[in-house]
Amino acid sequence: MNILVAIEDLRTGGAQIFGMRLAQALHDQGHKVYLYSHYSSYINYPLVQQIAPDVAVIAFTPALPGLDWLTRKAQGLFRRFGRPFPVREALVERHLRQTLEQLKIDVLNSHMIKSDYVAAAAATKSHPAVPLVISMHGCYEDFLYKESEPEVILHSKQALQQASGVVYLTEKNLEIFSVPGVRPLSNLPHVQIYNGFAGKFSAPDQLPTRAQLDIEEHDIVFGMVARGIPEKGWHYAVQSFNEVSQHFPQAHLILVGDSAYLDELRESTSNSKVHFVGFVPNPIDWVRLFDVGLLPSYFASESLPNSIAEYLFCSVPVIATHIGEVPKMLAVPTGGIAGVLLDQNGNGLTEPAALTAAIQEYLTNQPLLAAHRALAAQCFEKFRMAHCVAAYEEFFDKAQYSGKAIATA
Repeated sequence: MNILVAIEDLRTGGAQIFGMRLAQALHDQGHKVYLYSHYSSYINYPLVQQIAPDVAVIAFTPALPGLDWLTRKAQGLFRRFGRPFPVREALVERHLRQTLEQLKIDVLNSHMIKSDYVAAAAATKSHPAVPLVISMHGCYEDFLYKESEPEVILHSKQALQQASGVVYLTEKNLEIFSVPGVRPLSNLPHVQIYNGFAGKFSAPDQLPTRAQLDIEEHDIVFGMVARGIPEKGWHYAVQSFNEVSQHFPQAHLILVGDSAYLDELRESTSNSKVHFVGFVPNPIDWVRLFDVGLLPSYFASESLPNSIAEYLFCSVPVIATHIGEVPKMLAVPTGGIAGVLLDQNGNGLTEPAALTAAIQEYLTNQPLLAAHRALAAQCFEKFRMAHCVAAYEEFFDKAQYSGKAIATA
C-alpha cells in the first residue's frame, strides 16, 4: 500500500511524534510510506531521523523565496482582525494534490485539524480521488472554544464530510459530532485505536546516566516529559517537589522538554535537585532513569499523552491528572491503577497539595513503589505498536474499499 501521512509540522508534539512513529511502523510492515509537512521550515530533522529514519519526508516549499514568510505573516495579520486568509492553504492544497497524484497514493492519513481540512480538499480533487483517514488527537474539541479562529471549525466540518474514516483516541474526541451541521458519526466509518509505541533505547555509549547529574543509584528520581507549555503542569511539579525535597535529600526531579517557558522556569528554580535536561531526541533514554513519572496536566486538548506510554514502557508508575484517556491508560486489566490520579479543573490542579502528598508517599513507601512498578509493566501491553499498526492496516483497507465503492457508484 502507498500511504502518505500528513501532519501540519514535524516538530515536538503528541500528534507529530505519533504520526512519525506510525509512518515508520507501517514502513517496517512493507508499505511504501511518506511523511508530508505543511511547512518546510517547521521540521525537526534530528527528531524525524530518530523516530522515522526510513521514511521519506516531503514538505511544501514555495517556488518564490520569501513567499512562505509573507503568506504566514499575512495569515496572522488577517486572523487578528477576524478575517480568513486562505492563500497559503490553497497553495499547500495544490502541492499536496500533485503529490498524491505523482506518488499514486492509496490512502492519505492526516493528523492535526489544520492538516485535515487541507488534506480533505486535496484528496477529493485528486485524480483519482484518494481515501482520507483522519486521526483525531484532541484538536477538534480544543478549537470548539477558540472564538479567535471560527473558520477552523467551519473547515473541520468540510473535512469530516469528505473523510473516508476517522480514528479517535478517546470518547472526548467525538465531541465535535455534537455540533450542528457536522456529519453524523453514525454514517462515518470510525474506530478507536490507541497510539502505539515501540520504544528503542539509544546505543549504550549515548545513554545518559544518573552519575551525570550527581544522582546516586539508591536515590528516588521523579521525572517529567512533555511539551514545554504551562498547561502541562510543569510549575506544579517543581513546586511540589521543592516542598518535599527539603525533607528527603535522596529525591531528585528530572525535567525533559524545551521552550522559552521552561527556560524561564529554570531561571526561577534554585533547587540543585531539579535537573532541566532540555530537548532530547529519544526521551525514554531519560525515562529509564525515573522511579516515578509525572504529568500534572490541565491541557484542554489532552487525549492520550505519549509521555504516559513512555513511562509505562519503562515500568515507571505515574502521578497524573484525571484528563483525556489517562485514567484508562493507567488502568490495570486485573484491577487497580499503575500510579496516582489527581483532580484538575481545566485551569490547574484542584488541590496542588495532592501532588505533594503523592510524591511524599512514594518516597516513604517502598513496597507501594515496587507494586506500582509491576502494574506499570502490565499497563504497557495495550500500547504495543504491533497492535496499533494491525488496527490501522485493517481500517486503511476498509477506507480503500469504501473509496472505490463511492467512485463506482
